[in-house]
Amino acid sequence: MSYAVNELEDAGFEILEQTEAWPVTRFSDVGAIVYYLKAIPWQISDFSVEKYWPVLQKVHQQIQRDGFVEVRGHYFFIVAQKR
Repeated sequence: MSYAVNELEDAGFEILEQTEAWPVTRFSDVGAIVYYLKAIPWQISDFSVEKYWPVLQKVHQQIQRDGFVEVRGHYFFIVAQKR
């Protein structure tokens, strides 16, 4: 996030608010992962079930073994105003 804040400040913006989070999402079904990746294409721009079938099979096996798979994210929010 500091990179984005610095870029905004260098471009003449005043940072009014900023926050950052590292949420963990648990999936207990590989179908839910496929749905998520189809609904949010910027996560994996070239995603298709066919292309990622071997990986999805491994993820399915992990879910069968552990009951879930965790995906960690990093998000930030910045409110800026031009000076």
